[in-house]
Amino acid sequence: MKSQRIESVSFAGSGNVALNLAPALLKAGYRIRDIWSRDAGNAEKLALATGARAVSTPEALDGTVDLLLIALPDSVIPDFAGRIAGSVHFTGIIAHTSGSLSLKSLQNLHAASGVFYPLQSFTRHTHPDISAVPFCIEGSTDEITRQLTAVAKSLSSDVRQIDSQQRLQIHLAAVFASNFTNYLYSVSETLLQNAGVEPDILLPLIRETAGRLQSGSAVNFQTGPAIRGDLSTIETHLQLLGNDPHLANIYRMLSEGIVKKKENKI
Repeated sequence: MKSQRIESVSFAGSGNVALNLAPALLKAGYRIRDIWSRDAGNAEKLALATGARAVSTPEALDGTVDLLLIALPDSVIPDFAGRIAGSVHFTGIIAHTSGSLSLKSLQNLHAASGVFYPLQSFTRHTHPDISAVPFCIEGSTDEITRQLTAVAKSLSSDVRQIDSQQRLQIHLAAVFASNFTNYLYSVSETLLQNAGVEPDILLPLIRETAGRLQSGSAVNFQTGPAIRGDLSTIETHLQLLGNDPHLANIYRMLSEGIVKKKENKI
């Protein structure tokens, strides 16, 4: 690598992660050089917003950039990495932002490789405070780990060196904590809307439940009919879900999980 300090960054991808990270890196003083995306229109928009160059093909990415961040869906990252490894000579670091792909998915193709994983749920419509986002960093060498850590610390106060197996477990935990709970929020919205009640009635409860986690382990704050063994209420709820066997099964499964957790069986 030509530099001991990362100063320029390119992106492969213009989705939710890139839309949040690229402007944050620009604000932190990094030059955003190239943006490539499978959606050319989105690449143009992100390039315009960050003073970068939108490129039409992966092969057009500038190989002299200090850091190429691959912010693409997990399923296409290996093919993309293989494609550029055979067509572009990169002198800097290539890192992906995936929570589930191992470092080896890049390291086998490019010696100077790493992982730059922000543990947050990003969308096009919301912009979380990057300074509070945990960044999980892994590098193919100690020097690369140091350089990626320095970049992450310019964005966030929470930067951790995490290996691939730990990161995979973190990603699994995040799916339970975020994706699954958001699905349950959507179920709650539908149930309330069907009853003619505005879903915002749940917001204080949701905030309180999440806020408790700052005070201790979630297992110590479990409430509800399952933890109390309130079979009468559980049966009433299941009757309300009688026309939706799928949700009834979810209700039973989660209630059983709460009981087993209480009994330290899971």
